[in-house]
This record gives sequence, structure tokens and C-alpha cells, in this order.
Amino acid sequence: MLKDDYLVRSTDALATTIAHLVLRKTGTDYTPSGLEADAKADGLWFALDQLLKENHLNEAEDLLYEEADPSDLRYLEIAVDFYVHLNRFSDADLKAGGFEREEVGEGLRDMARQFGVDLAL
Repeated sequence: MLKDDYLVRSTDALATTIAHLVLRKTGTDYTPSGLEADAKADGLWFALDQLLKENHLNEAEDLLYEEADPSDLRYLEIAVDFYVHLNRFSDADLKAGGFEREEVGEGLRDMARQFGVDLAL
């Protein structure tokens, strides 16, 4: 239990650090803009949100990795939002979705590295 609490806090800290230092944001949420130029990114966010609601966690993460464009920081913003929301899942819900608690932070770190961000926490 203490290990899980530590992992939750570590992932939250990493997400907040990426949001502040890289995205220049005070929060970790992605807000769809509704602009035509952002339609692809917004569509990905909506698809991920739906998959999370349905507890299709591996499918959601696979989609994130397939669609993320490392040249566009909106996708890092979506990834941060995704992993923060995933981090809020209970251990039982993570397990039911085919995830382990450790994978949440690892996924965020791996995704951040694709955008050239390597923060060791």
C-alpha cells in the first residue's frame, strides 16, 4: 500500500513537472480547443477519454502511442492528461484493464522521452 501511494505521488509529480517546465501550464489537463487545426489532437483526446471510461486501458495506451506526434506538444499534453487520469484508477480497476500501478509512471516517462523530455523521478 505504501509502495502504491509512493507510485501515485511520483507519477503526479512527474506529470506536474512536465506540465510546468515543458508545456508552461499550471495544470495537467488537456482542454480540447474545438479548432479545425486541432481536430486530430482533440479527436485523439476524446477517443482516449472514451476508452478510459470503458476501462480499455491497454487499447487506450496503444492508441496514444500510435497517434502521438512527437513534433507537436499538444500530444504530450494529451499524454500527461491521459496518465494523470489513469493514475487515479484504483489498483483493482488498473488490474481489470490489464495494467499494473508501476506501468502508469513508466508509460508517462516513456512517452515524455519521445518528446525529448527525460526527467528522472
